[in-house]
Amino acid sequence: MSIGKDTSRHNRNARHFYVLLVASYALITLSALALPASVQADERLPVPEALKPGVEFWEKVFGEYDQDYVVYFDAYDWTKIYECHRVPPLSKNASAMQEREEIRYNYRDEIAAELEALAQEDVDYFNLTGRPLRLFGIWNNSTDPEVYRRAAENIRTQKGNRETFHYGVARAARYKDDFARIFEEEGVPATITYLPHIESSFRWNARSSVGAVGMWQFMSGTGKKYLRIDEAVDERLNPYKAARASARFFRYLYDNLGSWPLAITAYNQGLQSMLDAQSQIGSSDIDRVVAEYRGPRYKFAGRNFYVELLAARNVSERLLSSDDPGIEFDEPQPALDFTLPAYVKIQDLAKAFGVSRDQLYMHNLDFREPTRRGKEWIPKGLTIRVPMSIESDPDRLFASIPDEKQPLFKPQRSYKVRSGDSLGSIAGRFKTTVRTLQRMNGIKNPNHLRAGQVLKLP
Repeated sequence: MSIGKDTSRHNRNARHFYVLLVASYALITLSALALPASVQADERLPVPEALKPGVEFWEKVFGEYDQDYVVYFDAYDWTKIYECHRVPPLSKNASAMQEREEIRYNYRDEIAAELEALAQEDVDYFNLTGRPLRLFGIWNNSTDPEVYRRAAENIRTQKGNRETFHYGVARAARYKDDFARIFEEEGVPATITYLPHIESSFRWNARSSVGAVGMWQFMSGTGKKYLRIDEAVDERLNPYKAARASARFFRYLYDNLGSWPLAITAYNQGLQSMLDAQSQIGSSDIDRVVAEYRGPRYKFAGRNFYVELLAARNVSERLLSSDDPGIEFDEPQPALDFTLPAYVKIQDLAKAFGVSRDQLYMHNLDFREPTRRGKEWIPKGLTIRVPMSIESDPDRLFASIPDEKQPLFKPQRSYKVRSGDSLGSIAGRFKTTVRTLQRMNGIKNPNHLRAGQVLKLP
């Protein structure tokens, strides 16, 4: 690709979006200063000068760039924004989506090729035109070929997230005050309650490709340290219980690191990664960690996690304090906490409390499907949320359930294996899974069953 050539629709688009870019960055500098009064400075969560461009960048991604807007920038320097382009709108048509992605990456490859060309030895840096001239200016008129070689390797794309973020703000309004109270009770900065904007867009049933579950995206191993996860409930799916678990986990991370910014980053990267960062650079300063730490897992997501959180807080609070946010906020669901004194089925609990199963479930999203359908016992000792519409004392209402329907010990079903049975056929007959039967009965090999063997059933 010729360095001096300035033709084709791509160059015209580049000029157009470059002007948009300059104007939009002037706007963001002003808007970043105009935070609502609800955003209180917290010295525990500093914003060093070196990280302010990162916060401003993500404010644009969350608050202004829509889903068809793509930013091309340097992965290590938020101030190096090359161009912004619109791509075809999202579509359910597979070929249209493929074309959208091809256009997105073609622009990236064009910019990378121009940067590579600027790294050649025979470049006349002072007779550039078009895009090469802009790239030259973005990199402060550097004549060092290595600058452009690295830039070509580090170019990255970021799609706008405004629509998704706005949906998240609408959902977050339901939980905002409760989450802030929970985190304050646990001695954790309330700003961290904006984290689900990054992790799950405040979707209670979010599931990641690596197995993280719920609004707070707990993996099973970490989740079991703070939450109940069994055949009856998965508390990762309960936003309130998972919020308290998250607060306690953050407290644990902080106690090990002595830095809230590093504790926040460790939530994404792992405790050991941030301990290694402290050891490698000899500092807990988040700006130094972002600039200097090079760990095997510490990539783009890790470098951006802290600034994304601060940006999410700022954009969210601007929307929440706006006179006309253009968003319909979800209403809070007032409820009482009630600890069950015995095992009970959902149908009996709902009847005693004078609500429907669905009403009870919507306040207790940690109930697994068998529990919701009344096939599994809600465990004794579990704290549930009772709708505030219940005017009477929950203890008195629970006591109205017949004794045989509120056992102190879980009734245990069993099945005696017959000749020809397999674990799969038994699981199908009793509407459970082979894995559940293996776990309940300590069976390592599902093929090793014997006639007469008694299996525990859920």
